[in-house]
Amino acid sequence: MIKRFLFLTVSLISCISAFPQSLLWEITGKGFEKPSYLYGTIHIQDKRVFSFDSVVYEKIDFCDAFAMEVLMDEIDQGEAMEAMLMKKHTLKDLYSPEEYEFLDSVVKESTGQGLFVFNKMKPFFLSSQLMQMELSMDMELALDLHFLQYARNNKKLCLGIEKFKDQMKAIDAMSLEDQAEMLYQGLTDTTSSLSMDAFDELLEAYIIQDINKLYELSSDSTMPAEFNEYFLVKRNKKMARRIIKFGKKQATFNAIGAAHLPGNEGVIELLRKRGYTVNPIKFEFITNE
Repeated sequence: MIKRFLFLTVSLISCISAFPQSLLWEITGKGFEKPSYLYGTIHIQDKRVFSFDSVVYEKIDFCDAFAMEVLMDEIDQGEAMEAMLMKKHTLKDLYSPEEYEFLDSVVKESTGQGLFVFNKMKPFFLSSQLMQMELSMDMELALDLHFLQYARNNKKLCLGIEKFKDQMKAIDAMSLEDQAEMLYQGLTDTTSSLSMDAFDELLEAYIIQDINKLYELSSDSTMPAEFNEYFLVKRNKKMARRIIKFGKKQATFNAIGAAHLPGNEGVIELLRKRGYTVNPIKFEFITNE
């Protein structure tokens, strides 16, 4: 469960072993005058995920439009903050005094502030925030935001595949109690993939596009059925429909969290079931490490 939670908070891959080793895919078929593209992103600022070769930029340049899950530079900050907060509960309601004290010590060490500052924050977002603070921030922006900035600078039509409220509904499908349990387990289980060694292993698998390895690392993970249904399955269906709609109008480079690409109910298979040809484009990450 904890490994799966890690993937979802940073939008990494979890997939079936049959998928080829690529994060970049070409989409062609009925109603598409020109190809569109699909790329699996990750919301981190580690320079290693920016080391892809020039073919990725070439495909963005080829396209008339750029699409991502949500146009993050257009999200109302007040609405975003409200979505992150619990309306009727606090973290003190979700934990025993001993658990709360432990979390307080962890948050103080990580942020320099007491847990009371985050007392109304949903555990899902607190987990994500604590994790992000442990990751490398070599680049100015996270990868998906970098792509958006590149598209804006190159005068591309920028589109949102879904609405911000759709993402928030998916997160809220997981109960606060489940969120609280996963946050606490992730911080107390020394074998959990919330450790930096485990994250480095996952990140390396992402960089070499080893889909089989990523699946192996996450195969013992489970999440509440309602969360999987809302966060992945329902959203994947909507994403596939919107990607088709965009592609019929113009060549579009679609950047979505890599977790949405693979699997029988992933975006790639959903596009294929609608009659589209979706083929991997081989490329490499070029690093000096």
